[in-house]
Amino acid sequence: MGPVLAGPRGEDWFFVDEGELLSVEEMTRILKVSKPTIQRWCRDRKIPAAKIGKAYRIRKEDLDRWYEEKLLEGVER
Repeated sequence: MGPVLAGPRGEDWFFVDEGELLSVEEMTRILKVSKPTIQRWCRDRKIPAAKIGKAYRIRKEDLDRWYEEKLLEGVER
């Protein structure tokens, strides 16, 4: 499959290589949470993923940025 559009809220829409996109299964392994949790976060826009066809995908760099923001939230409390 070739490049696809990505971007959760209309900002930073770029063509990205499919290899740069993570699947729900990959997110579960990285974040160590269940598949239903990842799917709920994607659906509720708690994580910056895009629905492509029937599956959610997230750019690796967006997941890294989201994770860093979550770490900082924990420090600020």
